[in-house]
Amino acid sequence: MKRLTDGRILKRIAAVSIIACAFAVAGPGSVVASPAPEPLAPLRQASPSASPVPTDTIAISGLVDHPGSLSVTDLQRLPTETVAVTYQGHDGEERHTFTGVRLFALLDRVGVTAAPDERNPLLHRYLIVTANDGYQVLLSGGELDPNFGDAPILLAWQQDGRRLTGEDGPLRLVVPGDIHGGRYVHGIVQIEVDGINDPPRA
Repeated sequence: MKRLTDGRILKRIAAVSIIACAFAVAGPGSVVASPAPEPLAPLRQASPSASPVPTDTIAISGLVDHPGSLSVTDLQRLPTETVAVTYQGHDGEERHTFTGVRLFALLDRVGVTAAPDERNPLLHRYLIVTANDGYQVLLSGGELDPNFGDAPILLAWQQDGRRLTGEDGPLRLVVPGDIHGGRYVHGIVQIEVDGINDPPRA
């Protein structure tokens, strides 16, 4: 049998002592666990594909000659107006200035589809304005027509000197003369033109 050197004897004694101490601390019947591994870095979650992404355009559809999308830049090429308005909001009276283009100017730009012999076509049309949260309001063509209501209803891209952005943009409907702000739709994404004599759409 080989004799152990003094160094090997000391190493074995030290190892036995460490094991004995571990069992003494853990208690009888316990298992001494290995040190816990370092936690893995969490994976970066991808953005859901269904999340709405604010854009700088609105869709124009329905009974128009040139349906499609228009950007704020497109609208800024039309004559612009700035109006000061007062109306009742959720938290009381609100006073703002808005800069934009008349909604009638937009209709004139895209063209309202009408039969050759149709008289006063805007009197038979209505507009559905849709916001990015699904909120909708209705406007009659007659209140926009300069020969009838001539209401200075705007599609505004600026409020109190600041560009409308995020969920409030790219455009907001401004209806001077309305007592309450229910038709001051922000975050407009679509304007659809329909006719009172047309069959309802599916």
